Amino acid sequence: MQAQTLSGTISDEESKTPLEGVMISVLRGNMMIDYALTDAQGRYSLPWKHNTTLQISVSMLGYKHEIRNVSMAGVLNILLQSESILLKEVQIRPGRISTRKDTVRYNLAEFISSKDVHIKDVLKRLPGVDVEENGQVTYKGKSIDHFLVEGMDVTGGRYNQINNNLSAKAVKAAEIMENYQSVKALKGKINSDEVALNLQLDPQARDQWIVNNTLGLGWNEAMLWDASVNALQLGKGNQSIYSYKTNNTGTDLSREQTVLSNNTSQEIPLYDFLTQPAISAPLDKERLLFNQTHTINANRMYKWNDEQSLRLQAGYTHDRIRQERRNTQIFYQPDDTISINETYNYHLLSDAAHLEANYENNSSKHYLVNRFLLEGESNRGASPELQQTIRTSQLAAKNFFNFIRNRDNTTWEFNSATQYAYVPSSLSLSNGKNKYEQQNLYTDNKGRYLKKHNGFTRQYTAGMQGEWDKVYLSDTSSNKESYSPSNFSIYLTPYFELERNKWLVSLSTPVKYKRYFEQQRSFLFFTPKVYLRYQLDYHWKFSLYGRLNRSAGDITDLCPSIYRTDYRTWRNGNGLFPVSTEQLCNLYGEYKNTVQEFFITATLAYQRTHYNTLNEQSISEDALVYTRRKHRNYTNNWSLFSTFSKGFFDWNLKTSLNLQLSRSTGQQLTKISNTASSATPKETSGNSLLQNYRYDYLKIEPKLIWSPTEAFEAEYHATIGYGGSKIGSDTHLTPLLDFVQRLHLTYSIGHLDFRLSGEYYRNDLGNQTHLNTILADAALVYKRKKWRIEAEVNNLFNKREYAYTIYSATQSYTSRLNIRPREVLAKISISY
Repeated sequence: MQAQTLSGTISDEESKTPLEGVMISVLRGNMMIDYALTDAQGRYSLPWKHNTTLQISVSMLGYKHEIRNVSMAGVLNILLQSESILLKEVQIRPGRISTRKDTVRYNLAEFISSKDVHIKDVLKRLPGVDVEENGQVTYKGKSIDHFLVEGMDVTGGRYNQINNNLSAKAVKAAEIMENYQSVKALKGKINSDEVALNLQLDPQARDQWIVNNTLGLGWNEAMLWDASVNALQLGKGNQSIYSYKTNNTGTDLSREQTVLSNNTSQEIPLYDFLTQPAISAPLDKERLLFNQTHTINANRMYKWNDEQSLRLQAGYTHDRIRQERRNTQIFYQPDDTISINETYNYHLLSDAAHLEANYENNSSKHYLVNRFLLEGESNRGASPELQQTIRTSQLAAKNFFNFIRNRDNTTWEFNSATQYAYVPSSLSLSNGKNKYEQQNLYTDNKGRYLKKHNGFTRQYTAGMQGEWDKVYLSDTSSNKESYSPSNFSIYLTPYFELERNKWLVSLSTPVKYKRYFEQQRSFLFFTPKVYLRYQLDYHWKFSLYGRLNRSAGDITDLCPSIYRTDYRTWRNGNGLFPVSTEQLCNLYGEYKNTVQEFFITATLAYQRTHYNTLNEQSISEDALVYTRRKHRNYTNNWSLFSTFSKGFFDWNLKTSLNLQLSRSTGQQLTKISNTASSATPKETSGNSLLQNYRYDYLKIEPKLIWSPTEAFEAEYHATIGYGGSKIGSDTHLTPLLDFVQRLHLTYSIGHLDFRLSGEYYRNDLGNQTHLNTILADAALVYKRKKWRIEAEVNNLFNKREYAYTIYSATQSYTSRLNIRPREVLAKISISY
């Protein structure tokens, strides 16, 4: 280790006192290629992998600048001479953002406003960081993988429990850690592209109980309520979060039980024959959600030392939702255009619970973690006008075990994942009932061997994966049948990684043999992946990623008979086994300058997927049937995604811009009458015709947060979407322009805040028609020490309906739905 490290101590020449915060830079010519800062004892350390003579620059304000030529690793101690500096009159201001290696640190005292209540209100002000409507935090456009408080993940990825409850004033700093490796035993051994956010608490708030109580009452056409009790105790040893919340004001409390972190390494997919209709629209969810929600959660984390910790979690949500809507769905066929209209009230009753225990022993020599999870949910969606009731339920028990052991230059690892799931569902209609029942037992066990030498990493993974499934289908006609998509796999994954100065290259070549027993089908999947990264300097980074992925169908794809998914839709697998091959190429570039508070990224991606089957679409006014046919086809997807974020210190301003441009092409197989075959662009066997489609979409999303004075703040957020579809050679759907503008203004006088919010929606509905909708809210907030009293009026103009149109493949979908009427609400909160 000493032979590959340049280290030493920097001291004052006269007093021989070690100097902290001295900048030691490695220069090649005039370009800085690495740097370090001395610690409180004046020590520094730099990795040295250079085979030529470079310059070492040592500088600190108040001392003479020193430059030394260094050709090899070793020990270099330097004494600095003090130097008097004559300065012109300057204005000194504290830095809001600082960096060290892969960590960006935000001083939240420079971003927080007296109007901010919870930590999410401050996070959205940080340049490079954004908070989505559902609470998900992104950095340079990428969802974070770990959300930590004082280095601990007390929520297990359900970090809305912190975002929506932790006081903004309790947090001192936020750290973004790129290339974050959470497993200490793998640090320096294998590259990680994960991003972590760590909140550092104010010393006065650390380890202290923070309790918040809120009670709100109001009226629209019935009584409204909004109440919550939550208590947080966050520190470097033990952490706790307890919360109970309830409301019927449109706030989606289920988000606090949703895992938002982007770490998907421990997800085991489950498939269901039925799904509940989504309650969604290009409108803020609080506007359209008619709910009665109760949610409760408890989190407790024990950290005995720097290595061992135990996290216990439990949560439950009960939700009643209703929605009234009218839908028009138009299918564009080669020989005809079919329109289907629906008008219905939808009621959804759901219950969801989870229980989790996670033990972790994380040291540089070994790593051991065991995570046990129980999850259950029950949903009942009813539409009286459609005479339809859909019940979906799920009960699952999961266990994940991982053990890593370091021995000299080698690392051994064993990983095991096990799941048992019971998934019943049913579809009840006026003329009968269809039931679906699944039992699933899944296990995946693998071992890894890793060795790294001189920047070259070799890792070999071998494992076995088994899945036992039993599916039962029945209807009111006493027709009962079952099938088993059980399968077994063995796989081998060689992985190679080479890191040289600014370059990193990795290659993964997984090979997997999979056998389906009942279907008597076997597959050999080869899914190579390559990754290339070039880090020009601290500011610039580029990467190239490519993969080839081949996969087979899921449980529902293997169903041997026709089954029903709603009152007018059937699906028929036709005894065919779907197999797809995906090709993906991704080019990424970024630039960041934390001194200038400037971040920009761009991602260009191309995806081409080949299929051996294609669903044939058969449409009538009262039936929609999808039948799988043997037909080779493909889809192409081009996309460009870019993010831009810039902060202006002097103006107390943050600006950001997201840009998305995409093109998708594919094929649709439609069953038509024999008389129409002469008018089709391309004919296949039987009465089915193949038509190509293309969909183009552009989305521009600018955001601005500006606080020119302590008394005034403005927040602006716009979304501009423009998309059009081409079907076959003759059908061109009129491009849709959707324009949304949101403006929030806050003005403060003493202890009073006055808020005014406005939203403008301009939606194209097709056929040269569009809809303009203006919504507005107003609120008055009084703050005094621990108390907060708020009175608000929502939907001042009492708008009752909203409409929008979207395109997908060979169809358009127009929906009109009711939104929450004018509401008056008063709330009182106390924090201590």
